[in-house]
Amino acid sequence: MSSFEPVNEPVVMDLDSWSKLTLVEQKVLGVIFHKHAAQPFSSLLPREQWAIEGLSVAEAKSSFGNLREQKWIESVHKSWGERLFYIPASLMETLTIVYAQRVGTTVKQSTNVAHVLQEGKSDIAAELLHLIAWIEREGLPLTGKGTIHKKSVQKLSVVTVLSSTDFDGLGIRYEHSDLYPTHVAILLDLLLSLNLVQKSEGRIQIVEHRLQKWLKLSWRQMHREVYQACVDRYGNTEPALQHFRHQLAVLSPGKNVWCRIVNPTWEPQIRGWLNALAGWGYGDVGEDQSGALAFRWLIEPQTLLNLRQEAVGEAEPCGFYMQPDFEMLVPPEAGPDVIWMLEQCAERVTRDRMSIYRMTREEIISAIAKGHALHEVMEFLDQYALTGVPENVRIALADWGKETDVATATVDQYMEPTKASTSSIEDQKLFEKDVLSSEHSSFYTPGNQGLVDVPALLHGMERDHAVTDKKVSLLGLEEIPETWYREWRRYHSSTARQIAAKAIEWQTKLGIQQDHCTQYLIPHQVEGREEWTLSAWCIPDSSEHTSETEWRTFSPSEWDTMRLILPDDVIT
Repeated sequence: MSSFEPVNEPVVMDLDSWSKLTLVEQKVLGVIFHKHAAQPFSSLLPREQWAIEGLSVAEAKSSFGNLREQKWIESVHKSWGERLFYIPASLMETLTIVYAQRVGTTVKQSTNVAHVLQEGKSDIAAELLHLIAWIEREGLPLTGKGTIHKKSVQKLSVVTVLSSTDFDGLGIRYEHSDLYPTHVAILLDLLLSLNLVQKSEGRIQIVEHRLQKWLKLSWRQMHREVYQACVDRYGNTEPALQHFRHQLAVLSPGKNVWCRIVNPTWEPQIRGWLNALAGWGYGDVGEDQSGALAFRWLIEPQTLLNLRQEAVGEAEPCGFYMQPDFEMLVPPEAGPDVIWMLEQCAERVTRDRMSIYRMTREEIISAIAKGHALHEVMEFLDQYALTGVPENVRIALADWGKETDVATATVDQYMEPTKASTSSIEDQKLFEKDVLSSEHSSFYTPGNQGLVDVPALLHGMERDHAVTDKKVSLLGLEEIPETWYREWRRYHSSTARQIAAKAIEWQTKLGIQQDHCTQYLIPHQVEGREEWTLSAWCIPDSSEHTSETEWRTFSPSEWDTMRLILPDDVIT
């Protein structure tokens, strides 16, 4: 689960936008990203942790306000008024790239792999089409308790190539786990959360208008929709695992190239996620010769990301090979519309990289009964049968069509091969372009109730539209001399103590100079009165923006001049 995006239009920031942030803003955002990923948080880090980063609390608060104003950080209100902050999910890819070194790179290209532990299964998008067609054909009534009948669950369990063992490592929870095997629960949960089916009138019904839009998407678009749902609903919310999942997609060398996974702390959870990806058909799981876990994407991982846009019309329509024994050999390049029509008029024999469907008398009669006229079936075969339709198949289809109540007057004209309509192909491309650029918001609704228990996180909370005041207010600033923060000056020991105490009160930095050497301190405590000392985090290389700090104790004799270091946008 990545996070919830409680707006219709997600914020999109690129590397150029990030580079325009100040160094302090970049550092503050990096700290928050590292600690929380896209998880919500209610407060900033304590002073000690900011000091380790070389920042004062005042600097962090000032930059945090700027980041909120620029939409790098959003917020929502809980019902009782508490405010929660979060980094929008749409920014995670950019931040994964710029903060890879800070977070620690766990995904690295591998030169060799000893063996494959789990091969990727056939892709999940086509499997969902098969499941929808099965539901359309068989029906899926619910019991009085709102559950699927046990016999239907048993059938569902075996009509798919997925199995529960694919998802053992996810640790997902759902109601009626004694009735639904894990893989059945996930499949149904996906269909519900993608709004392709819904519970209605005592059964699970297909949402027809949503299905028709879904069928106009390309495989890549379907894969992206399903992947986002899987990440959000079944991925562990631990920030370290969120970082891993984003790195796996963003930093991967690409399709069919092995990656080594280096993260022993979370190895069991990572292995469980990789096995699930293999079950969904996204990649293969293996081990290299050193025993390190490895993964190989079977699709281009960048097509799953928010920042990448797919080119429309990137591939010509691909069909299948029609055999005289009525079997059709279907390559993976065959489009969703082809698979869907095969599901309507043929039975699936095997599901693999090259799938096999078989056309039978029963399936053809059933398809005609559902409203698919025989001439539509013949047109479909003529358009997508790559090496033509065998004559015996044509004759058999004509005979089967005559057994139905459908008028057969127009059957004869389809006994000869016809060329695919090029205009219809162009119309399809234009429609896909419309879907991609306008209609295609997301099919997946994060807050949708499916079968799997998903943590509420930010779902259903009210977006915080309050105008943020990015200025930092320091109580009592007007009561101190301006020279304390505007000039480097030498002060009496008692005044120097006051200035150091004020830096602690305001949680700002303190600058000290001796022999033309400047040091920046993040003060912690003043001890003593006349002979006093100051304990502080010291930035030793005289650059106030460095991340290197060391803990030291100073006496006022160790510097000549000093001044308070206030954030640039403090209210003065």
